[in-house]
Amino acid sequence: MFAAQRPFNPYQVGGSLPVHCPSYVQRQADETLYQALLDYEFCYVFNARQMGKSSLRVRTMQRLQSMGIRCGVVDMTAIGSHQVTPEQWYASVIGCLATSLQLEINLRLWWRERHHLSMTSRLQAFLETVVLAQIPQGIIIFVDEIDSVLSLPLQSMIFRADTCLL
Repeated sequence: MFAAQRPFNPYQVGGSLPVHCPSYVQRQADETLYQALLDYEFCYVFNARQMGKSSLRVRTMQRLQSMGIRCGVVDMTAIGSHQVTPEQWYASVIGCLATSLQLEINLRLWWRERHHLSMTSRLQAFLETVVLAQIPQGIIIFVDEIDSVLSLPLQSMIFRADTCLL
């Protein structure tokens, strides 16, 4: 049995539009972000909710990947901010990266073998010894919904982006 195809609906509320959606409106931000990321500049995209930031990320990722650049995504809302320990939070960030970058790793074993390190040191070690070791080409990591970290209960859970080589 085949599922019935839905007719095209040009309106969508919430979430990102599919990469080739005809209703996506290309803006100057598309080219500005793309060019800055090609130069491996650290970028922020600020806008109000539901204004196309995630769709911009999806389309930009597709363009970058077509140029041979590997892209990873950490969606902070998927990790959560309530009833999450620092260890769970950092392990989840690393898990998101491992999955989105399609890394070959036994994450549980890797994490346990580094129990003597601080959480921030584990994240840095993961970036240096796993991500950079497995991916020879350029890498860009997108952090989506970063504003959700504002509600984290512990300041120690937040790492400064400029302390890690991304």
